[in-house]
Amino acid sequence: MGRLAILAWAFLGLLLLSADAEPQRRVALVIGNGTYAEAGTLANPVNDALDIADKLRSIGFEVIEGNDLGKRELERSIGEFSDALQGAGVGLFYYAGHGLQVEGRNYIVPVDARLDMPVKLQLEAVPIDEVLDIMEQQTKVSLVFLDACRNNPFARGLSRNATTRSATALAGLAQFDSTRGSFIAFSTAPGAVAMDGSGRNSPFAAALLRHIAEPGQSINDMMIEVRRDVVSQTREAQRPWEQGSLLERFEFVPSGEPALPPRPAAAPAPAPQVAALERSVGDDKGSIEKFLRQDYLAPDTRAMAETVKRLYAPSATIFGTRYDADAIAKVKTDWFAQWASWSFGLEPGSLEVTPHGEDRTEAVFAMRYDYVPKDKSAARLTGKARVTLGLVKADDGWRIVSETSEAMN
Repeated sequence: MGRLAILAWAFLGLLLLSADAEPQRRVALVIGNGTYAEAGTLANPVNDALDIADKLRSIGFEVIEGNDLGKRELERSIGEFSDALQGAGVGLFYYAGHGLQVEGRNYIVPVDARLDMPVKLQLEAVPIDEVLDIMEQQTKVSLVFLDACRNNPFARGLSRNATTRSATALAGLAQFDSTRGSFIAFSTAPGAVAMDGSGRNSPFAAALLRHIAEPGQSINDMMIEVRRDVVSQTREAQRPWEQGSLLERFEFVPSGEPALPPRPAAAPAPAPQVAALERSVGDDKGSIEKFLRQDYLAPDTRAMAETVKRLYAPSATIFGTRYDADAIAKVKTDWFAQWASWSFGLEPGSLEVTPHGEDRTEAVFAMRYDYVPKDKSAARLTGKARVTLGLVKADDGWRIVSETSEAMN
């Protein structure tokens, strides 16, 4: 076994469980890009994505989420989404941020994009139809929600530098040429521009949050309600639109199955309050490092069920797939059973903490590992991995709600 065997670290075996997944699993990828290096900042995409992700979890979706993603991070999230869709019945993609159309093809714009010339489009942006293709190949129902029609400086810059009319970047997004078992919702009509909104959410996201969890409502009826709200809120300046080829009725919450109570959307905080909120989590970096050193990197392998209960939330997303505590404990027990000894270490100075509200944060760090196998003919595994943990604050400390890792040279 080589260094690539550590890509999934102790949870490599979890990926094998996807073959036994329930046929009606529902998996979502939710992305919000707002802080652009070359185009300033959009106020609401990250708020929209965070709130939509929470809402989808409350109605039974497994959610992979990412905010303010560069090209590489965006492609990695799409890859995790593709892996998680194996065995799923429904796939959903929600994107808020800058998007554009060129030659009738729609693109997501990563936050690190530099689109001063049309020739750079393939290198700097991500075609939305590629995400749709991934869903259509693996699920019976593919749902796409695009709040990506905001007034776009990238489109203006590309159009100025285009050498042919066909390469001109147009306002808004275009219709998709073909779909199979799909439903695609645009925040406004094709070629039109949508509003970012003056509150916490865009008009489109706010309407989705109000209506998506209504029991017994078909997705088509939901979009009528969403469109009515947006038209009213924007005084007819914005009209959501959809295209689709679903072969059966789809309900986010089936009749007689009420959704969990939605978490109320918070009002936008004044700047001083936002700064204080970020400090309240950021200043807790010491407790996160303590959690990593004393718990995550030193698990009690003799009492794995208790260890998992102490380290993880009741369910956690591992490499894009949702597992309960019993499944995590079983795989970890089986993993450690093959090693005569092992050790982990936190690379000094590598810990980076990014707050996501009062009780959520992301921790990224470099971890040294050393596994000595019981089988003397097997290879010893040593090296370093970059680990990314999504954490929530519980009454008695931190809990892991998401986990990924990748090998480092």
